[in-house]
Amino acid sequence: MERRNYWQRMRRSRMSRRALLRASGRAGVGAAGLALVGCGDDDDDAQQQAAAQVEQQQQQGQPAAQQQAQQEVMQDQQAQQQADQQVQQEATPAEQEEQQQQVVQAAPARQYGGNYTLNIVPNWDGFDPHRANLATPFQVFNDALMRLNQIYNNQGPVYTASIASLPEVPDDETYIFRFDQGAKFWDRYPTEGGRAFTAEDAAANIQRQIDSVDASGQPDARFWRAALYQDTASVDVPDEATLICKTNGPNATYLETTHMGYSFMTSIEALELWDQQWIDEQTNVDLMSGVGPFIPTEFSPESHIHMVRNPDFWQSLDGQQLPFLDSMTWRFLGDPTAQETAYRTGALDDFSGNAVAIEGVEADFPDHIRYDRGVVLPLAMRFNYNTEWDENPWLDRRVPYAFHLVMDRDTIIDAVYLGKGKPSTQQHINWYHGWSIPQEEMRTLPGYRPTKDEDIAMARQLMDAAGVEPGTSYPMIVADIFEGLYPGSSELYQSMYENALDISVSVELVPYDGITQRLVEGRYPGQFPIWVGAGTGDPTGEWNSRLVFGASGNLTHYNFKPVEDIVKTMKVTLDAEARREMALEVTYILLGEDERYGLDGFGDFSIMGNGIDTGIYWPYVNVPERSLNVWEREGWHWRKEVWMDTTHPDFPGDRA
Repeated sequence: MERRNYWQRMRRSRMSRRALLRASGRAGVGAAGLALVGCGDDDDDAQQQAAAQVEQQQQQGQPAAQQQAQQEVMQDQQAQQQADQQVQQEATPAEQEEQQQQVVQAAPARQYGGNYTLNIVPNWDGFDPHRANLATPFQVFNDALMRLNQIYNNQGPVYTASIASLPEVPDDETYIFRFDQGAKFWDRYPTEGGRAFTAEDAAANIQRQIDSVDASGQPDARFWRAALYQDTASVDVPDEATLICKTNGPNATYLETTHMGYSFMTSIEALELWDQQWIDEQTNVDLMSGVGPFIPTEFSPESHIHMVRNPDFWQSLDGQQLPFLDSMTWRFLGDPTAQETAYRTGALDDFSGNAVAIEGVEADFPDHIRYDRGVVLPLAMRFNYNTEWDENPWLDRRVPYAFHLVMDRDTIIDAVYLGKGKPSTQQHINWYHGWSIPQEEMRTLPGYRPTKDEDIAMARQLMDAAGVEPGTSYPMIVADIFEGLYPGSSELYQSMYENALDISVSVELVPYDGITQRLVEGRYPGQFPIWVGAGTGDPTGEWNSRLVFGASGNLTHYNFKPVEDIVKTMKVTLDAEARREMALEVTYILLGEDERYGLDGFGDFSIMGNGIDTGIYWPYVNVPERSLNVWEREGWHWRKEVWMDTTHPDFPGDRA
């Protein structure tokens, strides 16, 4: 009951993108005056102040559209309050008594202290907040760096303030960010004294993405989201607390840009000092300058990264300064057996592993807390459509489509995730967000059907029609770290394709930096498996970076005009339901299932599916409920709210 009431209260201090644009964009008033945001104290007073502000503006003769939008916001708040009241009314007498007691009681007795120790894949490509591309740095950045705004909960998605307040959106092309949250840089080089984060810092970070050049001034393809930032028509800084960004037309993705991966903010000093060092010294932990809740102090590529509490962090929760933990340690344990052993012996506080391992731990530790959450990093096979690479084996779309057909998704899910997963048609989790083909229909499509005989027969016909001789060799790279985590997996994929297509597959294990280099150079063979980054459900931003020819994220040279036209239209369509319909159309084209285009628009990714992250944590650990919904590398910065019961009998105390 305590947790439920707490999150009901917090829901009223957040605002969805849909409500934000509806209330602010259409009405022409600032969202900061309408949305109740931030991580401050209980928001009842803030609600009353916001309501008073709305009433005052209405009395000053504002346009009817503004009044209507503000009324809708108030109606949203009233509806939420009514829902909360209904929950209370439906509670049992015992629950109602407990609720009444909680009204009197103070906020939950969250404690300060403890070192939260987790495991993460040892997969690192540096501390650059805009060019690092792997999931491991993203997770670390989520604890150390922050964005202008952040995802509070991706089941909407719902946004909240971070370094800046939620933007005012007076029209479809203008975003006004206010730096009034009190964000301060760490008190360490190059920002000794912990100076305030200003609009100049934000402008410099945004401009770096727009320019997307290396230290010598040459174009750098490693700025993976440059295409989204390059929709910025102007960046103005009228004063140190105000940033005004204008887009070159209506843009449904721009607000997402401020919270997505690659949008972490650092200081102007860091940008000026470390641009090349971030490339040359990828393990130098001193090359970080941020405003986040934790400060990295140790980094060993062979063992761990350690972070300590930022004593000057500006955010609070129910009157308590964040973060609660004294420190955090990410351990780099690639071996699943080592991870399980570390958890069982108390060297890890949280263990995420395969279903069999977790069930074994749960049987031995029945009082520990078990969770299952979808992984927003689906497995896929990626192709390369670069016509300028003479050795490219994928240019005839019938060939990659044949590989797509024979991919046995159920077998892969059983082998890699021990059955804990579901097939997906695109990089977002369609079974969470509804932005793609429903599971029931998807399972009737070629490549996704549970039985493979028909798919294999069709695939062989396509290979014959493409003139592929039996025994033809196809190169395939596999990330060495993936094979390390799932030994024997590359052999499974190799035999799957060889047996179904009567070909030869040559597998090469390659580290991720080598894979990135081949992408940048255009000499990229097929890759399977690959973890595909995904956003919050709406693929508009991702597709405008990846499916538009020449865009910063389109390193596989996908080039199909009908798809490009649709995703560009999605970008300027503010209505989410209309974008959802267009997303379905694009998905059918990418799957080769649109009868107008056949295989001409077949995509550069063949998605296998999403795993379900199965994990368990010790009973002295307390995490926000929303962190257990979906594993999200884009990050919610939720670990600043984790606290540990240092009085619990299982609490391990200090670790070496």
